[in-house]
Amino acid sequence: MTCICGSTPNDGDYLCPACVSDLTKLLAETDSIVGELVTAIPRASLTASYGERVSASGSLHAPLPINDGALDAHMSLDKYLMRTALELAKVTGATLTGRDSSGLASYLLTHIGTLRRQDWAGTVVRELGGLLGACENVTRTATHKQFAGTCQTPECGAELFVRAGADDARCKVCGAEYAAVQQWRDTAKRYAQDTESGILGYPATLAQRLARVHNETITAEHIRLLASRGVLVRANPETGADGKKLRPMYRLGDVKKLVKPRIEDAA
Repeated sequence: MTCICGSTPNDGDYLCPACVSDLTKLLAETDSIVGELVTAIPRASLTASYGERVSASGSLHAPLPINDGALDAHMSLDKYLMRTALELAKVTGATLTGRDSSGLASYLLTHIGTLRRQDWAGTVVRELGGLLGACENVTRTATHKQFAGTCQTPECGAELFVRAGADDARCKVCGAEYAAVQQWRDTAKRYAQDTESGILGYPATLAQRLARVHNETITAEHIRLLASRGVLVRANPETGADGKKLRPMYRLGDVKKLVKPRIEDAA
């Protein structure tokens, strides 16, 4: 029996120790990689006011543009992990512990001893590595756009978005051009900061966002510890509509309030 890399596995395994180690690492990194990817798929909305380009209600409301590449990468990873977990469940007989990418990766990691003995285990190392690589690539290359009002051309009204640093916006529907969008970007940023406090996430995702976006350090383990002590309250229901238990999620703003004093004290 030969491993996909050409090495000789241990008795009964289809993966050599080195490939088992690689697969374990990939599964363990899935949560944080997905956390970064989710931030590249903006689903929040912004409301702001801007001079003459204001609706009758005195404000404009528009969703941030969806990053199609990030969305596709996330969906591909989800589907692959689900197929793999369901295939492994036929062997283990154990019920899946979660239906999202992180939960499915955790399931595979928990049953890595059984997974390494499947004749299709070698394809998991290769294909999962490729999918996670695609997710990371999207995160590195994603160009985030910001809402810059709506087109004022009669019978158009399309939403305008600009890349970071742009001083003008061009409507992709009718071609109309607008200048001086900096005020829009500043206003949108303030609203985004207010909205962000209500973002829900798993401990690893929130820890990563706090470090990357806010330059504040806290580990996922510390967040779980705060929750176990009752200092941090979960923000999602304990069970879903199907009655199954859900992994605890917390509000970014709640975690930030707890970690900020600790960081300031240490300074």
